[in-house]
Amino acid sequence: MDDDILHVALGQNVKEYKSILLWTLQNSRGKTICVIHIHQPANMIPIMGTRFPASTLTKQKVRAYREIERQNMQQILDEYLLFCRKIGAQAESRDIEMDSIEKGIVNLICQLGIRKLVMGAAADKHYSKKMMDLKSKKAIYVRLHAPVSCHIQFICKGRLIHTSVGSGTDVSSLDGTDDFWTPRGSVAEGSSDEWYPPALDNSTCSSRRPVDIARISSVRSDGTDNGLEQDGSIDETLYSKFEKAMAEAGNARLEAFQETQRRRKAEKDAIEAMHKAQVSDRLCAEELKQRKEIEEALAKEKEEHEKVKIQLSKAMEDLQFALDQKSSLESKIVESNEMVEGLELRIVSAVELLQIYKKERDELLSSKEHSEPPSYFLCPISQDIMQDPHVATDGFTYEAEVLREWFDSGHDTSPMTNLKLENCNLVPNYALRSAIQEWQQKH
Repeated sequence: MDDDILHVALGQNVKEYKSILLWTLQNSRGKTICVIHIHQPANMIPIMGTRFPASTLTKQKVRAYREIERQNMQQILDEYLLFCRKIGAQAESRDIEMDSIEKGIVNLICQLGIRKLVMGAAADKHYSKKMMDLKSKKAIYVRLHAPVSCHIQFICKGRLIHTSVGSGTDVSSLDGTDDFWTPRGSVAEGSSDEWYPPALDNSTCSSRRPVDIARISSVRSDGTDNGLEQDGSIDETLYSKFEKAMAEAGNARLEAFQETQRRRKAEKDAIEAMHKAQVSDRLCAEELKQRKEIEEALAKEKEEHEKVKIQLSKAMEDLQFALDQKSSLESKIVESNEMVEGLELRIVSAVELLQIYKKERDELLSSKEHSEPPSYFLCPISQDIMQDPHVATDGFTYEAEVLREWFDSGHDTSPMTNLKLENCNLVPNYALRSAIQEWQQKH
């Protein structure tokens, strides 16, 4: 990888990470900026106001949401690049998709052969002037697992907090300069200075030890210390005690430093436990909210089901009523067909009767010697010659006026058969009336 490229690891929150990008641009010395971003796919996917695990959804829905995530990621990278170009810096971007952001950063360092990287030491809200350690788990993981060839600078709120060269090798600068502590064994050849942990007052033994040695050397060489004169040389016993006291002080500072580290770790563990508890409470609240929404949806679905059930019941009743009406209409149609058949039979009988009347009329005309009227010229009720013969529904012919008087007197039966008539309708018997008139003219 070209040493003229300075990589910077940035996240999704542009407002939070812009201070890291600005620090990188200010200290890039004209190098090309390469923004690296680790896209972490969401495990919970929002649908209709509720979040569902990605494993419970269909591949189509998950694929559609992943596409939206990639588009949002590209917009974030474009915003970072636009910010760099507005300042006049050359910029490019690299991204990778992984479930773990810190592992993704280490993976990109190895893949791209990154030599110079800038990333966040912690969120800005955790920054303080006394901040000496990395607060971010991601930063700690990257510091411990990055290749030796990668030089990493950790930034918080626009300040350089730590500088790491390779795995497990740390240097620190609290004032934003390039000065940092040098680990044991990494000093220049011929140097006698050694690295000591910082004291409780935020000073270092590396800044105090050379002064003490110079002071002791001056005492041993000229035999004076702040106006106190010695005869000859300093007592070797006193010097040994002084050395022992210095060693004990160093051990005390080391123990204090280790105790401070343990306390910070305990505080960090407590904060993480509180954070996990808050996350658990939030997840429980979200689960309760989801359960409530699901119960409301089920209640609404049940209500809709009841409405549909009522509508279906009403539709079944309407269908049954329609079937009953259909059955009634079919019965009426059958009755009408039977009535039509009965009327057809009566018409046939009437035609046959007319033919008989015609035959009898012809016989009467041929026998002029008979002066008595035929019996069928007489009304069955009054036994008189009929003037206006009509056929009743029983098939017999009556004098119309006499038969109407029969009906008016409350009778609804046949005078001949004594059976109940279907109706009181009368049909004129024109053929018989003509025969009677013709007979009357001849007699």
